Amino acid sequence: MGRKKTYDRNEALARARDLFWAKGYEGTHLEELVAATGVNRFSLYAEFGGKEGLFLEALTDYIEGAKATYDDLLGREPAGLANIRDYFASIRFTRDYAGCFLINTLTEKHVVAAEAFKLARRTTKHAQHLFLRNLEAAQATGELHRERDADTLAKLLVALDQGLAIYGIVSPSNKDKDAIFAQVDLLLGKGALPA
Repeated sequence: MGRKKTYDRNEALARARDLFWAKGYEGTHLEELVAATGVNRFSLYAEFGGKEGLFLEALTDYIEGAKATYDDLLGREPAGLANIRDYFASIRFTRDYAGCFLINTLTEKHVVAAEAFKLARRTTKHAQHLFLRNLEAAQATGELHRERDADTLAKLLVALDQGLAIYGIVSPSNKDKDAIFAQVDLLLGKGALPA
């Protein structure tokens, strides 16, 4: 007969996620995970498969939330530039901003499991697809000039999204973030461009 769990799995996962998010995979030690989650070393291995398994579950949990945000804001109808503007307006920094767990994972490609890196990369591609969907819709309605390269613009928006996640660690200023996006918004155009 197995022992009864003395911890809440979801709470332990959330605490591990926050620790990995703040310190990264490489910077987080097993002893810190034991202390943060309240789950002993044996149970961490039994429940999550150790540090690597716990990291992958924590990342998966984070990415589900990130994808929901992308889908909620960039997947709305009607598609167009308003969705892109609303998405970037929704990004808010706080004084204790630790970046984006997904982006932090991409920057640790050299130490995270291949599966974790692939998961983060797939989510990036999902965001790029949603940006492209909105750009193409804007072209179809004349909101964005048809000669603009929508695929390259979608990649630019992903680069901006990811860059802001890193920039926010250095300078967590929402005023700066809004000013940066205003410049990109000028590039996208606030209305149909002349033919």
